Amino acid sequence: MGSIKEIFKNKLVKLVSKFYDPLLDYQVGNQSIKLPLSHRLPETQAIYPDYNFNIARLSKYVAGKYPDLCVIDIGANIGDTVAYIKNYVDPPILCIDGDEKYLDILRQNVAKYKNVSICHTLVGAETKEMNYELKKERGTAYLQESKEKNKISTIEDILKKFPDFKKSKLLKIDTDGFDSIILRTCRQFLSTVQPVLFFEFDPFLIAQNNDDPFTLLPYLKNCGYQHLVFFMNNGDYLLSCDIDDKALTDQLIQYFSGRNVELFVDICAFPGADKDIFDTCVREELKHFKEVRKF
Repeated sequence: MGSIKEIFKNKLVKLVSKFYDPLLDYQVGNQSIKLPLSHRLPETQAIYPDYNFNIARLSKYVAGKYPDLCVIDIGANIGDTVAYIKNYVDPPILCIDGDEKYLDILRQNVAKYKNVSICHTLVGAETKEMNYELKKERGTAYLQESKEKNKISTIEDILKKFPDFKKSKLLKIDTDGFDSIILRTCRQFLSTVQPVLFFEFDPFLIAQNNDDPFTLLPYLKNCGYQHLVFFMNNGDYLLSCDIDDKALTDQLIQYFSGRNVELFVDICAFPGADKDIFDTCVREELKHFKEVRKF
């Protein structure tokens, strides 16, 4: 719960940004980005200083084994994940996003990097144009009928246009509830390339999108994934386990179900062949938070 001052400030910003939403300079570690006044990143980062730095540290762990690391960022938003990652390593990054709202800001924020590409599309089970647009509200997203045609593409067709990313060993997904659906459309890519995964896992939103959160981990198991690290949605390390520990994972899914977007986790999934990266991640994350909390 924030202070009265913080609550008043947030309400004032929300009100003002309805009429005036200028771009502001914002520092993400040692990287600078632009974001609109209405964007919630500064508010979240002020309360949770470690927010989103977990994906940056993860990229460092993966690059330790794969020095030619390439990253795919589905749900790139304003390019903030790019900035977080660039604090630690400098891999080529493919930003994929179908939302028109932040596209120009994304372009501005990644223009200074020579190895960052943008693909403006939604990701789905087939490549087509459709009369729908992506709408976002209170942390969730949904498709709404539109007069304009918008593009949806399979990950395979996207990678035909961006062949340098065909063997990307880190895949990040943050699409406000569509993460599980997108993962299910990428079976061939996941099974053959087996990138380390970092994705938002909110059982409430998954159920809202008519998917079953209890079947996602078995699906990933069938794609070759074996080890899991769970982070709270504020960036804190929660726990690690084997994907076969169904008793534990089912309890976690039950715990985070029905939370109405207020409480969820990010999951980092490692293929069986990358247990060494998993071990490094667990060791270094425990060390990091011990230093942060000084215990």
